[in-house]
Amino acid sequence: MDFQTQFETFREWAFHFEGASQKWMWTVIAITVGYLLGSIVSAILRFVARKLAGLAKHNEADPQSKTADHVMIDILGALIRAAFLLVALAISANLLVGYSLDEARALAVSALKGLAILVGVWFLGSWLGSRVRKFGHKIGRKATAGGETLFNFLAALVRFGAFAVGLIAALQQFGFDTASLLAIVGAAGLAVALALQDTLKAVAAGVVIAVFRPYRIGDNVRVAGQDGTVADITPFTTVLNTIDNREVVITNDKAWGDVIINSSVRSLRRLDLLLSIDYDDNIDEAINIIRNILTDDHRVRDEPPVWVKVVELNSSSVDLRARAWVSNSDWWDLRCDTLQKVKQAFDKAGITIPYPHQVTVTKGGPRDEPSEPAAPREPKPKAAE
Repeated sequence: MDFQTQFETFREWAFHFEGASQKWMWTVIAITVGYLLGSIVSAILRFVARKLAGLAKHNEADPQSKTADHVMIDILGALIRAAFLLVALAISANLLVGYSLDEARALAVSALKGLAILVGVWFLGSWLGSRVRKFGHKIGRKATAGGETLFNFLAALVRFGAFAVGLIAALQQFGFDTASLLAIVGAAGLAVALALQDTLKAVAAGVVIAVFRPYRIGDNVRVAGQDGTVADITPFTTVLNTIDNREVVITNDKAWGDVIINSSVRSLRRLDLLLSIDYDDNIDEAINIIRNILTDDHRVRDEPPVWVKVVELNSSSVDLRARAWVSNSDWWDLRCDTLQKVKQAFDKAGITIPYPHQVTVTKGGPRDEPSEPAAPREPKPKAAE
């Protein structure tokens, strides 16, 4: 039997859908093809989405490289794979249990339309968000205060807003009436607003932070009692990176409602040192040593001049305060270097820096020698009778 005859025989057998073997064979083929097509389309759309949004491919071993945009793209990819797999399952159900393909076709068309709208609107929001972010980056390079931070915040709002609009449009494809859908969304929004009051407070505070810009991305700040460098500002949270490489996430309502100390907003910062010497030391010599160390350092500004004075006569020390103006970026290094140089110069000059002492006091002296015992008194003579 030649190949052509074998092929015709197999084709007649394969397309005989009444047999149990043929049904299971086509079921496995449909599911496999649906899964493969979904994976291919999902990979293509993920690649296009990252290009439009300007996102780099994240490292799977580094969870910090995975942002909210990467998570949203992964969710869209999973929805696409699920849609193709559902189509394959509908075909399999028709083969195995006689499920109507007309109903499956109508449901599949609605699902694909809704998915296409959701993906398209997300792509549009990602593209607009990337344009807004790049424009903010250009503004930031031109030294406009807080421009980059504000535009990053607006870019996040554009992406999330586009996804919300796309989700409503996608639900309309399944027969939801627009007015009813808006009423449901309004009622759900009211319920969510009551349940998530703190979250909405964080969003409102995030808008205020983005507008008034008390701090920007890259600033060294103290926010809600936490010190660090501002790494990101989202509609919900402010993210700080600490000096020991920890990530601190603070909700925007706590950040705005607490004291904010921004150490990067000014180009100059005053160095303020409090130094103590002993009462027996030469005050003028100590002041000259401190002043010379500061004035000889090239990082200290000439104007305003260095200021060193006696500020307190404590119970065990004479307190000296030194003030000098320095560039913000050099403040910490200058402080550490100055303390080291002052200690070394004081040691050479014999100037003592007081520190707490513990003195042991023993009360009382050696026990007195015991006195000699008194002589016994002689008895009185009895009177004569």
